[in-house]
Amino acid sequence: MQRIEAEERQFSLLLALVDTRTGFTKQELFSRVAGYQGQSAGQALERMFERDKDALREHGIVIDVVQPPGDDSNHEARYRVLDGVLGDPAELQFDAEERELLDLALRIWHEGGLTEEAQRAALKLRADPEFRGGLPLERTPGRTDEPEASAASVLQPRQRPRESAFQALKRAADRGREVVFDYLKPGDRSPRTRTVQPWATVLFRGRWMLVGHDLGAEDARTFLMQRIVSPVHDRAAKQPFEAPADAAAAALEKLEEIWQGATVAVRAVPGSDADIRLRHRPGTAEEDGLLVIHHADRHLIADELAGFGADVAVVRPDELRGLVRERLERIRDAHAPASAPASGAQA
Repeated sequence: MQRIEAEERQFSLLLALVDTRTGFTKQELFSRVAGYQGQSAGQALERMFERDKDALREHGIVIDVVQPPGDDSNHEARYRVLDGVLGDPAELQFDAEERELLDLALRIWHEGGLTEEAQRAALKLRADPEFRGGLPLERTPGRTDEPEASAASVLQPRQRPRESAFQALKRAADRGREVVFDYLKPGDRSPRTRTVQPWATVLFRGRWMLVGHDLGAEDARTFLMQRIVSPVHDRAAKQPFEAPADAAAAALEKLEEIWQGATVAVRAVPGSDADIRLRHRPGTAEEDGLLVIHHADRHLIADELAGFGADVAVVRPDELRGLVRERLERIRDAHAPASAPASGAQA
């Protein structure tokens, strides 16, 4: 029998309790909740059920128990979570778009990046029947009568492989520990080892960054996580440190200021994938037949534009046109056929 983790079992129990108006008896829950199914009836299963109920209550979830008259054995008691009784403030309401965005945000941390407090909030949100409407649909092969998947089930942001440092950096920032990692800046041939007092991890326009104090530079720095090219090691700080209260907000404000002021004008082939995607980037404007695009890092935008190949031509500034050209030339050279041996050369 496959082992079900306690958290998954409790989540399954919660989904069952919010999915009924009349409530379920224990036996009904035992037969339908993952983790209870297939377990032998007895005191061990009863204790597991009681522990799971206590765990849900610790998350602030109110479980209603309806006891039929004259039933002292508790076998016929029915359990449910009443509509609107999930331990959240009554005034906390989300419209359909907000629920979809919340679901997308939760998907980013699907591998456990949430703090304990955030996990509690996520558990409550996902238990909300209206919120569950935004969860991905499991479609049955061959079925055509099922509803279309929502945008949330199609747009599933994930941490990029090079951003796997997120967990270690966030944990170190929460615990006030220094971190050491190798960081490769654009244009450098080899990475440099950085020792940083981490202040906060921030998400800016789809990219994860670390904000902290670089001990080597003796100054505040923002590091793009995808440029970290080694495992992140943490260690006790030689001198205890505290992150500035506004570290994350100040970093995001500075990045936004850079993004607002840095633009690149391109000409895209009408109707091409590049044309469609670039037009839908936040802040993009059309001027004299050119697409004017905002960015916060010239190397990242150069990588993106080079990926469109001949469908995009950079008009200005000259520096970005040169960066994109360099990338395209490297791609060309990497795929150029090897020179054939000269006539008469020895094999």
